[in-house]
Amino acid sequence: MNNGDGDKNQFFHTSDFYISRVIKSAGLPLKDIQINNFGKATFVFENPKQTAEYLIKKHWNRELKITSLDLVEAINQLKTRLHERL
Repeated sequence: MNNGDGDKNQFFHTSDFYISRVIKSAGLPLKDIQINNFGKATFVFENPKQTAEYLIKKHWNRELKITSLDLVEAINQLKTRLHERL
């Protein structure tokens, strides 16, 4: 996982599907899915004020409150977007 490279708009990149579902279900917009030559996907999220890092920290500290329905919807949306790219 890493942050964008200082562009005017900040982006957060991760190839971790489960972290992506947490970020998506918390409300950060998915900007793109990049597929490398080996077929590995990288999810790119808009990341104003380093919100993704804050959400991940809250997630690992078991302090992030997200409903199970939001997680399931995020999984379905990410899988749909991913399969559109393949």
